[in-house]
Amino acid sequence: MVHGKIRGKNSRVTQGQTTVAPVLCKLVAVILCGLLLSGCTRIQAREDRVVSLTGRERVLDALDPSDICVNVFGRSGLLATALPSSTLNPCKPLKELDPDGSHGGRPFAMELSDGTCVGGLFFAYSDGTSDPKPLLMASFGFLQDRWGTEASKFYNLYLKDPATRIPAHVLILDHPSAGPFFAGNDHLSVGSYDDARMWIEIAQRLKNDPAPSRIHLFGVSMSGQTVVHALIEDCRLGLNLFASGMAVSIAPDFHLAPGKQLAQLKTPKGIENPWGAYFGGVPKTTLTDMIQGEGLLMLVKKQFIPHYRRAGPADKEFKLQSGEVAVFFRQAFEERISYLRDHKQDRWNSEDFSRADLDAFMASTRIAGVIGRVHTPLVLVSAFDDPAVQRTMFEEVMLAANGNPWIAGIETDQGGHFGFNMPYGKDYIGRVVRLMIDPQVLGSWCGPQE
Repeated sequence: MVHGKIRGKNSRVTQGQTTVAPVLCKLVAVILCGLLLSGCTRIQAREDRVVSLTGRERVLDALDPSDICVNVFGRSGLLATALPSSTLNPCKPLKELDPDGSHGGRPFAMELSDGTCVGGLFFAYSDGTSDPKPLLMASFGFLQDRWGTEASKFYNLYLKDPATRIPAHVLILDHPSAGPFFAGNDHLSVGSYDDARMWIEIAQRLKNDPAPSRIHLFGVSMSGQTVVHALIEDCRLGLNLFASGMAVSIAPDFHLAPGKQLAQLKTPKGIENPWGAYFGGVPKTTLTDMIQGEGLLMLVKKQFIPHYRRAGPADKEFKLQSGEVAVFFRQAFEERISYLRDHKQDRWNSEDFSRADLDAFMASTRIAGVIGRVHTPLVLVSAFDDPAVQRTMFEEVMLAANGNPWIAGIETDQGGHFGFNMPYGKDYIGRVVRLMIDPQVLGSWCGPQE
């Protein structure tokens, strides 16, 4: 059974290496043209689909962007990735959520059974009735937190307008590689199966308050790994916490992304880059890699460190120089593995996921190796022009998932790294989310409801 769509290997010339320089040189002109063409961001009217479609077929239909007029901004994966998260202010180049609470979200904090502290923002939903509402747990990947660029994007697209917001409670969680997590724990995690266990414990608390109708998961990039592992672990433990999952622009192997970007960073003189060993040295750097490396350092400087300080640690003077970033994150992640070994839990799946060291953990949690175990409705959507994740990684995941009827997956032509709103409009991902929290869609995923 073919479970989704993926483009042929030779169907496109890689954009990141051939078009980024002239595109960036003409960015101002592109922006002006984009303003004139902004009407193209709207999704064209679709014909009503036949009611006989299964829930999965309805989602695959919604994932197909072939009848959408592509915005000029969306024709570059780099622009689609960067522009929605950026400002024109050189002193504050990254968008973020207002930490003072004008967004309406309330702080969420919880200490887990192993002593790990987690946090986020909770956005309550009300439709004027007392009926239980669905809950969407969301996170946005490496270095991203409750106030970060991708949380800000998601809020502005899908929560800010009461008339069009997603009809569900939404909990935005810090990724365990983010500054607030470091503030609460003095170490960091690559996430994946470790993060999935955190989500399960959080969900066990939330099922009683606010007592949602069902709980659904939404993860971007590295948090896409969290979604997949959480669905699998939920079934393994027989908890039945999660009704569906969405993994958008998934980074399915930390060794390769963002591990490659970390391996390309400079280190202090005389210190080898600890991420380079996996590649046998420093990986060859392309122009796209250079741009991504600068973006990573900007996230550390303008988001990780300020948000670490904002979360309230004693060390308000914490600093991190560019040449220290690769070594710092490697050590912080290794410390988490040591912490997990020292705080062993009976429910950890030791048979499949190693805590021997960081490399062993990352290798054992690769998504291509576990995706076949998913038995809960799951959406996978990534873009051919994603500049952050090599398409061969997503292709490997799709091949491993082939024949799994619980998965609806697609690779689109445009969309960058969680930038699908640029080529296809905000309703592209928005309508998929609405379908994936719809009980009728999920109840008929593999066929008509009983």
